[in-house]
Amino acid sequence: MDELIYTFNFQNYFDEYIVIHKRANDKVGEVIKEYLNKVQKSNLFLNLNIDNIYFVYNARKIIQSDYEKKIDEYFGKRAIYLILVENNYSKINYEIIDTIKDNIFTSVYKAKLVNQNGGDKYVAVKKIYKDRIKKEMKLSKCKEITEEDFKPEIIKFNREIENMKKCYCENSVEIIDYYDNEKEFIIIMELCDDTLFDVLCRTEKGFSPQEIRQILLELNNVFKRMNEYNISHRDIKLNNILVKYLNEERTKFKILLSDYGVSNHLNSITQNYSTHAGNQLIMAPEILNDEKYNNKCDLWSLGIIIYQLYTKEYPYHAPVEKGILNQINKKGKTVLNDIKDEQLKDLLSKLLEKNPKKRISWEDYFNHQFFGEKGKSNNNNDNCNIF
Repeated sequence: MDELIYTFNFQNYFDEYIVIHKRANDKVGEVIKEYLNKVQKSNLFLNLNIDNIYFVYNARKIIQSDYEKKIDEYFGKRAIYLILVENNYSKINYEIIDTIKDNIFTSVYKAKLVNQNGGDKYVAVKKIYKDRIKKEMKLSKCKEITEEDFKPEIIKFNREIENMKKCYCENSVEIIDYYDNEKEFIIIMELCDDTLFDVLCRTEKGFSPQEIRQILLELNNVFKRMNEYNISHRDIKLNNILVKYLNEERTKFKILLSDYGVSNHLNSITQNYSTHAGNQLIMAPEILNDEKYNNKCDLWSLGIIIYQLYTKEYPYHAPVEKGILNQINKKGKTVLNDIKDEQLKDLLSKLLEKNPKKRISWEDYFNHQFFGEKGKSNNNNDNCNIF
């Protein structure tokens, strides 16, 4: 089945995942070519080959023009608009400058886009190595890995892209392009300057409640998007929260959530996963206990990182998952005894509730008194000396 040939980056226009088929319809192709010829000078369609149109479906309608009516004549309510590229590779050229992080299966690089008008532009390039994944799968399954065996990894990559698109806002890392080839899955993204973990390490005593409030108010923009689509990030940690400085003095900045690699769309209660997603130190007790869970697992992780920002320590830590569970059961909320700010303490108490049914809801979290009236604060990051 010739599906998933290529997914082009239209995050500003599509909220849903796009599937591109190799099957083309001549009549529809002519309509789309006519449209592309009209707009091909725009940045959006600059790199498209209009002689190579493929059939696309299940995307949200976006083009409000006479061409929409023409396409509707052939596809009715399922009408979709555009798009395709000639081959399964990116039209964006880049040069690797430096390594940001390097893990077993994934590396992230700083890169410079080449042939760009208007000066140098730098991006982050995430590479997920297929050969390393297949090697690990071969060791665990004790057999050669077939295309069918590898399909879950393709689904995982496509889900990461889909969730990045759905959650995109000013406080979520922007995706610029994505594609895969024989060796790698590749995502080209907005480049940031720092991780919140590195910023925290440079502080002497952690962050004040006012500084934590400012950080959370920015992150709440993307958390609301996640909540709207019932998406669980499942790996909310300080290394995945990035900082982008907007001036040399670092008095203006943006906080952005990144790395949707293990994110998923969750029903009210979802099934257990075959492997635990995320870092065990920020993992919710229900996941550690192999229980069914929902997107409240992210609220627990959020409680962990807020505690970290205030104390520079994890509230519960042990080398193995069972040890962390023992710490949670033994210490409970006594870890909050040294939190001086009463509103912050109350918020943490409700986030670090080990029973997910009693844990604060996302709606109540957004409206918590810690954030001020209607979740807004008088603080302005222009006056914030966090960095």
